Amino acid sequence: MFEMERTVYCSNIGEDGKIRNSALIDILQDCSNFHLESHPVMAPFFKAENCIMFLIYRQIDIERLPIYGEKLKINTWTYELKRMYGYRNTIIYGENGETLVRSIAAGAFMDNETQRPRKVPQELIDRVKVYPRTDMEYLPRKIKLPESEPQIFEPVNIMKCHIDMNRHVNNARYADIADEYLAENAEARRIRIEYKMPLKRSDTAIPKVYTKDNITAVELSDTDGRSYCIVEYTLK
Repeated sequence: MFEMERTVYCSNIGEDGKIRNSALIDILQDCSNFHLESHPVMAPFFKAENCIMFLIYRQIDIERLPIYGEKLKINTWTYELKRMYGYRNTIIYGENGETLVRSIAAGAFMDNETQRPRKVPQELIDRVKVYPRTDMEYLPRKIKLPESEPQIFEPVNIMKCHIDMNRHVNNARYADIADEYLAENAEARRIRIEYKMPLKRSDTAIPKVYTKDNITAVELSDTDGRSYCIVEYTLK
């Protein structure tokens, strides 16, 4: 289990004084990465084998968005680990110990050079301590789009500001892109993201926005209709 602290500052918030969805994901991502980079079993393996974990799914259940100046405590741990993938919980607490955010993340082991899936030795997996998963609703990793006709928007050109050190769009930047298609002042109580195919520098993504009841889903696809990512918002 890993713990870190963070204070919400102006670089994290939107015009309403609350943390942006993408900044929330940045914090979850940072905590997970710090955990992996300091892990006594996995960190040496990642370094020696040039192996990384690609995020393939994230679910974020939001009780309350952190606000400007709020001091946060973030805990993360692995609750399931197999040779090709792993699952973790990450929890964000407010200053008084209130649970603000519960999160699930699923990642797949990848070769950093080829960026193809790989298996990790079972003896290594057996040495990793796993903890009980937190109490929350666990939805399927595959997101089903609403049965409605999507509204299709102008293509989004991927720029270098979207790209991270793995040479594709950072997982939080998908939220930056998808948030643009939410209704004004819309606030999510849950965000689910299914990462299907990495978006890379100079790619073009076609946004398709589906709405039904309190669900807004943004699918980013290539020009042939293949899906890069789905971001699903359950709105308050």
